[in-house]
Amino acid sequence: MKTLVQSLFFFGFACLMNACSSPQSEDTRGLKTIHIEPDNIRDDVMLSEFAEAKLVPLPTADDLIIGKIRRIRTSDKYICLSDWNAIYRFSRSGEFLGKIEKKGQGPDEYSDIMDFIITGDDEIAVLTEGRRILFYSWDGKMTKEVKLDPSLNSALMTQLGDKLLMNIGNFTRSKHVLPVFDIHTGKKTNDLLPIDEYKAKYLYCFEANNFTPGQNDTTCYFFTWYNDTIYRVTPNTCQPAVFLDFDGRNIPASYYQQDFPDILKFYNSLPTGKPSGTFFFLQSDNYQMVQYARHRDWGGTAVISLKDDHIINMEKLHIDELEGFPVEMYQYGAHVNHFPTSMDEAIFVLQPFDILEYVEEHAPESMDDIKKKIQYTSDDQNPVLLVMKLK
Repeated sequence: MKTLVQSLFFFGFACLMNACSSPQSEDTRGLKTIHIEPDNIRDDVMLSEFAEAKLVPLPTADDLIIGKIRRIRTSDKYICLSDWNAIYRFSRSGEFLGKIEKKGQGPDEYSDIMDFIITGDDEIAVLTEGRRILFYSWDGKMTKEVKLDPSLNSALMTQLGDKLLMNIGNFTRSKHVLPVFDIHTGKKTNDLLPIDEYKAKYLYCFEANNFTPGQNDTTCYFFTWYNDTIYRVTPNTCQPAVFLDFDGRNIPASYYQQDFPDILKFYNSLPTGKPSGTFFFLQSDNYQMVQYARHRDWGGTAVISLKDDHIINMEKLHIDELEGFPVEMYQYGAHVNHFPTSMDEAIFVLQPFDILEYVEEHAPESMDDIKKKIQYTSDDQNPVLLVMKLK
């Protein structure tokens, strides 16, 4: 198994349940503290202990070959996903409903799909190079173009009502991490979360996931690798919501205030196994789910019961419907295999070949049944989606 540092170097450093009963606490501002013991790990956690799951095999055809999945968005009706070239739309059960493939240099084309959002039953908005947002109907026609501030660097976005919230990270001349724009005009309406001036000198990070939808369409949660606080964000506010206490092993704020010449020097100076921040967050009425990073090591995933503060801490999820097939939740910069799609739901991308390889070794008697579940046709078929919803 590759260590985290090996994987980060391989990808160019894009940057970025032995159960325990550590209690949660909440201060007068509503900031919840989750106490996690990073070394108290279970390796036998079944997904059914805290979530419901549904397998959604994606069909494969000569004109439907999906590349590396970079983003997944959902609505009540649809699952939409993008690779490097196109955006695909499926029903919630996996029926293929069409795609938008407009990569190019023309006025109604995108040079790259940096991110996209679903803006209506028949419309999506694509963030592309040149600080442009292109709106398309599902017949492939561009209906509108919105130009953003040309000083923006690479960004991820999420929709908050009629506003766009963007994470522009530390590579920017802006003084804030989270600018807010009018979705119709591209005009900036707010700036949230001031940039840490020390981190901005060396900690240049691009991450695949930074947002989880919130309780309503004007709220979301924001998180990042090198921050142990999760924020609740609206178009006008950004407030700390959850603080991760790693058993007293958090990286102190003073550590970031050193004069590191570059990100590699900072990274190589961190102690091994030191928890740093988070890159995944979900919440239901009963559970919170947090994935955290550890320096030079795999991170962990903590599931916290909101009823009794019981914590399940793990490295892998085992899928009941697939004879305990283990899913390793990973993120190396822009490479990720799971996407938060609502406040209490996430979608995992599973490869059929990996599933069958596991079943052949651990439960060969179930091979025929598993092939039916994933609608197996060949080893190079499109992925199987696992839709996970917290109980």
